[in-house]
Amino acid sequence: MSESEYPAFGHALAVGRKLDLDLPDSLAVQDAYAEAKAESSPWLFNHVVRSWLFGAKLARTRVLTPDAELVAVAVLLHDIGLARDSVPDRRFEVVGADVGRAFALAHDMGERRAEIIWDAIALHTTASIGRHKGVDVACSGMGIGCDYGGFGYQELGDGDKEAILSAYPRLQMKEMLTTCLSNLARC
Repeated sequence: MSESEYPAFGHALAVGRKLDLDLPDSLAVQDAYAEAKAESSPWLFNHVVRSWLFGAKLARTRVLTPDAELVAVAVLLHDIGLARDSVPDRRFEVVGADVGRAFALAHDMGERRAEIIWDAIALHTTASIGRHKGVDVACSGMGIGCDYGGFGYQELGDGDKEAILSAYPRLQMKEMLTTCLSNLARC
């Protein structure tokens, strides 16, 4: 998948409409999508967008009302620490969380929302803690966990799964992520 083959932001919104979702279309969300697209390999980019879509659908199914813009930014940027060069003295989750907080502040999202984005990204691999940090952090982790580990996947309709997976295919995500994490562990 070349840069020109990455789906445009409007494509994600169109998939959201198929899922009967009203996804946020703010400049912050558009820019988070663009940053993930610019910095991520195709498999990683598709993972973060699928995570956003799965999470939004699960939140609706479970009748949860998170801050949709905040969750979108957090989920779209949650693996940016994997896309960047590793920092040996910091976990990729913390690198990504720092990027997410700086991004939120640069987009005038406010200090409180920036800190929630930091928590959502830093805790995305520790769902047992993240789910206790409020609905926004929990909903961020919900979508990521659904795409990565299948948590909540059975709650989604077959048509919803097909709409997401056909628009943003897995592209051997599990194998690629295993390689990526193994390389980080060697550092």
